[in-house]
Amino acid sequence: MAKIPPIFAANLANSVYDLSRFGIDDGFSVLSERYGNQLDLKKSQVTKGRTGGPGVLKSRTAFGFVCVGKDAYKGHAFFVLRGTQYLADWLTNFNIGTSRSFHAQPVHDGFKRAFNSMRDQMEPFITALGQQGIHSVHCVGHSLGGALASVTAEYIDATTQHKPYLYTFGAPRVGLHGFADKLTTNLTPQKMFRVYHRTDIVPCIPFWPFTHAPTRLADTYDYFQPSPGDFPSGTWHDMGLYEKTVGRNNWQTLRGRRNEHFNDPAIESWLNKKSPVSFTVTNLEWVDKAINYVLKKVLGGLGALLTTAVGSALTLMDRLAMILHQGIDISKSLGSLVLSLVRKIMEILGMKPLLKAADATYQFIRNLFLRLSQRVSTYCQRVLDDVLVKGQSA
Repeated sequence: MAKIPPIFAANLANSVYDLSRFGIDDGFSVLSERYGNQLDLKKSQVTKGRTGGPGVLKSRTAFGFVCVGKDAYKGHAFFVLRGTQYLADWLTNFNIGTSRSFHAQPVHDGFKRAFNSMRDQMEPFITALGQQGIHSVHCVGHSLGGALASVTAEYIDATTQHKPYLYTFGAPRVGLHGFADKLTTNLTPQKMFRVYHRTDIVPCIPFWPFTHAPTRLADTYDYFQPSPGDFPSGTWHDMGLYEKTVGRNNWQTLRGRRNEHFNDPAIESWLNKKSPVSFTVTNLEWVDKAINYVLKKVLGGLGALLTTAVGSALTLMDRLAMILHQGIDISKSLGSLVLSLVRKIMEILGMKPLLKAADATYQFIRNLFLRLSQRVSTYCQRVLDDVLVKGQSA
């Protein structure tokens, strides 16, 4: 298999920040000195991107580089993208509208726009892949860079014969179920290396209905890494800590470190537990999986909702609330399941979970999910603002 070692992927994901830490000229010199024996780096192949939500000032900064390998990495091509060091970049992360990906799947519009701002710069390099004897393509990134690496991998898959390897560290969710599932099918889980710390807040956003890839064999190809505490934090989002976590481990060693397994019986058991739940990363994961599980039960299949839903987050929340509200009336067992989910969300939001079926109106459910999404986003914004103030690489 032509995958690169974890430490090399982590080194690249951290080193690409040098382009913004020191400026393009000095940063490129540092990169050249460090990787000159492994990568054929050219300053003309530094990519610049533009980020920021609609109606706000957008910044244009160096976002990464593309290159071919040499010596041990001859025949390899690399797309390395950085995460966030400027506040305008995080405005992209909270612009949660969707647009069509290159495989016509719903993807985060902010990430798609940021990729499109670099697309013309990457295009000549991508077009020339077939002429350079390239057999392995690697897309690497941390944080926002991981999201952009995912969009880049999908674009390469859609426009060339290559099936890239994808390596992300602490990356947010990039698209809806259709995007994640299509990417999983086309690249295969064996080529996807999503590394994330337990208490890193960024992989929790954007919240439902955005979801992570791989969607299949997720337990088998899961690169969850333990980190201290229970509450979401920005500390363990730092790429330097991801480098330390990876260390000299191989990919096999980094797999299988998760204690929780989100299969259907476990999700139903979590929904039925009487013990109270609070706002922790683990419970956010449980509620995310529980939403999908309950929707599957109500719809008899999740895809009809998510693969066709392109539009604003409000529209998606409207659909979610409508379907769950209908589930209460379908049968007693389904109604009980929906109410269990609603009560869990109320607890996570600090509300008393005293709720009868008659109280679970469409409007109530809709507002509850909007509050949960806003709570996650606001918490994440506050944590990441603190990370930026302390000068950490986000």
